[in-house]
Amino acid sequence: DVCSSDLIQGTVVDSTGAVVPGAEVVVLDAATSSTGKTISDSTGAFRIPLLAIGTYDLTVTKQGFRKVSVVGVLVNSASTTSVGTLQLEVGQPTTVVEVTAESVLVESSQAQITNSLTNAAIAQLPIVGQNEGLDNLAVLLPGVNASRDNNYSNSNGVGFTANGIRGRNNDQQIDGQNNNDNSVAGPGIFLGNTDWVQEYQVTTSNFGVEYSRNSGSVVNIVTKSGTNAWHGDAFVTENSWKTATLTNTQKAFEGLTKVPIYNDEFSGVSVGGPVVKDKIFIFAGFDNEIEPGTTVDSTGNLEPTPAGLQTLLSCLPNSGTLLALSKYGPYAIKAGNPQPQASSLTDKTIAGVTCSNGSALGPVEFAGVQRSLPTPYKIYDWLGRMDYQRSKDRIYARFLRQTSNYENADGSVWSGFPVSVPGGGLQGGLDWTRTISANMVNNARLSYGRTFANFGGNSVGNTVPDPSNIASGLASITTPAGYAGFGYSSSFPQGRIINSYQLQDNLSWTHGKHTLKAGTNLTYQRSPNVSLSNYNGSFSFSSMANYIEDVPTSISITVGNPNLDFREHDNFFYVGDDYKATKNLTLNLGLSYAYYGQPGNLFHTRDLANETG
Repeated sequence: DVCSSDLIQGTVVDSTGAVVPGAEVVVLDAATSSTGKTISDSTGAFRIPLLAIGTYDLTVTKQGFRKVSVVGVLVNSASTTSVGTLQLEVGQPTTVVEVTAESVLVESSQAQITNSLTNAAIAQLPIVGQNEGLDNLAVLLPGVNASRDNNYSNSNGVGFTANGIRGRNNDQQIDGQNNNDNSVAGPGIFLGNTDWVQEYQVTTSNFGVEYSRNSGSVVNIVTKSGTNAWHGDAFVTENSWKTATLTNTQKAFEGLTKVPIYNDEFSGVSVGGPVVKDKIFIFAGFDNEIEPGTTVDSTGNLEPTPAGLQTLLSCLPNSGTLLALSKYGPYAIKAGNPQPQASSLTDKTIAGVTCSNGSALGPVEFAGVQRSLPTPYKIYDWLGRMDYQRSKDRIYARFLRQTSNYENADGSVWSGFPVSVPGGGLQGGLDWTRTISANMVNNARLSYGRTFANFGGNSVGNTVPDPSNIASGLASITTPAGYAGFGYSSSFPQGRIINSYQLQDNLSWTHGKHTLKAGTNLTYQRSPNVSLSNYNGSFSFSSMANYIEDVPTSISITVGNPNLDFREHDNFFYVGDDYKATKNLTLNLGLSYAYYGQPGNLFHTRDLANETG
């Protein structure tokens, strides 16, 4: 959404406390020469809205009075900075009275509750420095807590809830532009390089009218822009197995005596500066994170060992389940050296099974399974931004791209059916702020975003197909409790692409105690998905005797087209007023209208009970 509250406000009075109308108020950010100005109204009040975030020097001039200069006025995104009451003294305008801006403990100039962390503050915090995820910063703020296992969404470091609202309701933005995954919620692009962030800002409640359709928090990551001084950074961080210890699971269930070898390297470069001083600035960067890790995975559920499977096939050589197990079972997939767990090795007698020669089935060797596979993680990010400004216009264009791949990351490694998760996306945005008059400013934004995520394929021979080959996958096998089947979850493979087109506009007009806002946010999303759980069918067995004899209790399959062409129009219009009723009370008044339109997608499930296959 358009952030329309990044403004400076105050009141001008004379030495007797009487209001001073018609005083000229000018602000200047020395780092970029970004400016803003207005005239105090009949009540002495002034507001300068839609400023670029930064640190400004403010001056007030009026014929017959000495000039007042306020140094170090900090402007954050989606928040109001009040400089309070500024007193003009009679004298020559060439004489300057200089004061230093002070931070207020309680912000009474706006109803919206917003917390902002600047780049300087972020750089001092240890919880985000190695690409751990910027949303770790959110849990430091009042009213925000980690959602832990109650969070079903993507997370940029940690899932969190604001004021008890579930984590899926958080609105994720980059530079005020949409960055949401419309499937599972959470961010579409995971921006974690603190060197690229000018400000991390979270609005938690009492939303301004431009945010009024939100119920959870609004997270906005503001990217860094260049300044009049050239500056560059390069960094490398490394975390490895040499400084780690075994987890309880590795000790108790995997039988490991030392930490598997791994290495986590995060590095990057960035540079920013002026192309034309005071006019055109650039900022660009690249980073990558590479983890060439290995996962040792196991199951305590019982699976026939290779010797046990031979015993079963000698008994029932034509059992469809056993023939499939010999071809697709965990020991048929050799990658990662699958081995029976010695601690769970056991001989079991399966009652009720009659062999094809009429004899009873003897003891069968079972055990859990353990396998080790490489699970490397790689992510690459590119950022480019150009800012242009002149007396009444401030324009910037920004491009962000991310690619990632996590091999064998999902599903089960032990079974030989892990699922790789390649993903990524790109965002392009254009932002134009136009000063129409001393009291009126308009901000327009145009953006395009594309994110994608696939769950399919792997490094062991694509035992789980890519989403584009979903029909070539295996059925899902469900065995009785305590036993391990084979194959993979019926929810795989799947994949999605999210194309998001967004147009925003916000007009802000200040008059006395009023800041009137009107705007729109028009979003169109087209998301071709490949996803249909149970598309290849599933077989359920109520007992091991039925499993061995290939007599399923039920067979089910979902019938429908797995290619879902999801489209949605989100149209949002609003008008509002931030009215400063008293010195310590600001009322946020507004009216908004939102319309969502999307087509439906139909499929149905067939349950085929008591059928063999």
